[in-house]
Amino acid sequence: MSNEEMSPDVDVLKEIVDAIHQRHGYDVMAFDMSEFPLTMDIFLFASADNRIQSRAIADHVERTARNLGWKLHHKEGYDEGSWILLDFVDLVVHIFIPDVRKYYNIESLWSDAPMKKFEDESGLETDEEFTFEITPSDQG
Repeated sequence: MSNEEMSPDVDVLKEIVDAIHQRHGYDVMAFDMSEFPLTMDIFLFASADNRIQSRAIADHVERTARNLGWKLHHKEGYDEGSWILLDFVDLVVHIFIPDVRKYYNIESLWSDAPMKKFEDESGLETDEEFTFEITPSDQG
């Protein structure tokens, strides 16, 4: 299935943002690039606390996109890990460690594009009915 043949009931952007949050990515922002003379429709930016986490986010985003029928066209920066670019043609995902994101400030280049900021999530499901009790064992 190509990117254009996606089922209309699948919100790809939501699924990719969820994948980022599931690996504890944060400060996620999407820019609508469809009105600009570029090849992609959406730029998606996210932050990760360190290079290991940025690679884990990239791996999970790539796997999620593949499960949705999207093919990765190009990947850059994965080995170094401070700025990873995943190019799915219509969607380009940037994953930064904070210092690198602040230094390059790519978002400011597209400040006139429509933008959506996603609320940070822990990515962890909680079970409010779950309780855990510890009782000391008899050691004597």
